[in-house]
Amino acid sequence: MAITVNGTELTDQDIERELAGEAETPDAHQAALTAAVLRRVLLDEAADLDLASAASDEELIEALLEHQITGTAAPTHEECKRHYLADQERWRVNERARVSHILFQVTDRVDLTALRKRAQQTLDALLGAGADIELRFVDAARTLSNCPSGRDGGALGEIGRGDTVAEFERAVFAAPAGTLCPALVETEFGFHIVRVHEKSPGRILPFEQVELRIREAMSLALRDLAEQRYVTEAVARADIKGWKDGKAI
Repeated sequence: MAITVNGTELTDQDIERELAGEAETPDAHQAALTAAVLRRVLLDEAADLDLASAASDEELIEALLEHQITGTAAPTHEECKRHYLADQERWRVNERARVSHILFQVTDRVDLTALRKRAQQTLDALLGAGADIELRFVDAARTLSNCPSGRDGGALGEIGRGDTVAEFERAVFAAPAGTLCPALVETEFGFHIVRVHEKSPGRILPFEQVELRIREAMSLALRDLAEQRYVTEAVARADIKGWKDGKAI
C-alpha cells in the first residue's frame, strides 16, 4: 500500500534519500521510511506557516522548529542548583589513583576460555595471599603480564579520570585504596587483575563554577523535548495513510 502524507504520495526517491543517514540502524529501510514521512509532515507544516524562503529542506525544517519552539523556558537558578545537588560527583575533578595491574592480553589466536581461566586462577591465588600479596603480585606481574609494565611489577603509576579505557577506570575508582579488585576487569585489551594502592579524591567544583554549563545542558535538553513534542503533535495532525506507529501498513 502506498504511503501518502496530506495527499502527497511518497516516492522511491523519497525513501532512498533517507537511506544514507539510516545505514547504521538495525532496520535501515524502515528507519528511512519513517524519516521520509516525518520530512513530509514537517515540510507541510512549514508551508502552512509560509516558511518557504529556505534554500533546502533541511534549512526549512530547522527554521520551522526554531519558529515553533521559540520561547521554551530556560531553567531557573533553583532548578540548576537542584540538578547540581542531585549528582555532585559528576563535577569531581583531579581524582587520582596509583595503580598496578597484570594483563592477560587477548590476541587473534588466543584461546579465550583458557585465557580467562588462567587469569581467574591467578586472581584467586592473589586474593588468598594475605600478607604476602605485595611480593606475589609483583612476581605474577613480572612472569605473567603481557603489558610492558610487568617489568616494573605491574606498576602503572598515577592515573586520573579519562586516562584509561572506561571499564578499567570504573574498576579503579570504585575500589578502595589498598585493595585488589575482587573481579577480573575485562577491556578491549584483555583481562586485568587490578591493584589500587593509593587514591586522591580531588575536589568537587562549586556550583558557581558550573552553573552556566548546567544551564546550557538543561536548556538543550528542554529544547530537544520541545522539538520531540512538536513533531509528535505534527504527526498526529497530519493525514497519513499507509503508515502507522512507525511502520508501513
